[in-house]
Amino acid sequence: MGTAQLVSTGVGLRNVRVAERDDDGTVKVPSGTAVGVAYRGLKVGGATALTVTIPDPQRVPARGDDRTYYTFQLSPTESPTGELRVTKSNFDVIALLTGTLRFGSPPMRKVGLGTDKQGEEPAVVLWGSRQAIDSEEGSAQFGTQIWQTYFFLNALAAVRPATMEDATVGEITYGIVGNDATVDEFGATLTTAQHGFTKAPFIMITSRYKFMLEAFEGDGLQTQFTLSETPQSGGVLLVAVEGAIKEAGGADYDVSGSIVTFAASVADSEKIIVEYEYS
Repeated sequence: MGTAQLVSTGVGLRNVRVAERDDDGTVKVPSGTAVGVAYRGLKVGGATALTVTIPDPQRVPARGDDRTYYTFQLSPTESPTGELRVTKSNFDVIALLTGTLRFGSPPMRKVGLGTDKQGEEPAVVLWGSRQAIDSEEGSAQFGTQIWQTYFFLNALAAVRPATMEDATVGEITYGIVGNDATVDEFGATLTTAQHGFTKAPFIMITSRYKFMLEAFEGDGLQTQFTLSETPQSGGVLLVAVEGAIKEAGGADYDVSGSIVTFAASVADSEKIIVEYEYS
């Protein structure tokens, strides 16, 4: 297994992806996706920044006798927000985030902005990764390259088109609001015993190698499912069916190269989530 570090320092931004959020809280596999073929959302190319802003808690001072003698700290009244800035216009991403369709006749493509669909945007999951190093002094892996990932479990996004200015590269901005989720990226319920909390809008992940999450749906017949990348030898690979983590090594499934083979077929429409590291 790869060693995920607890102290790390990161830089940059790479591999931002977004997918519609399904009713079970996981990545929604689009209709028409071939059984056994991975769906990993849409790549958001040209990403320059992914920011996350967690609102400050309410601080309510108790006053008397010309002094503050206690300050209560209460839950914030606003949701966490974020901003994704990119230099590439991707009509498929814009259409997904706005709940609309791209249209037009090739090679001319069109997409609407500021439409009557505002306020009806679909919930999405969104994640972005960056390079980092293990910066824990005294660690056996000190200075080793690792990866950090921000993963929005339940987000809504609004699109602001790029400006057109002389001698300036235009940036599309996606404003993000993070809503609470009661399940993790596998669809498993968040619990105090396992996670320390029961609701969260996003999580932060550290991994030894690059992070990837992919989704499939069973059809009651297929036993082999092909990942988009080859998992890193010695890296973490987790497989869940309907939110339940399965046992590797033949009891539930085996992995050879990029192919996950289940001991028995996965029932029709059951969701498979695979989270793994790759180089």
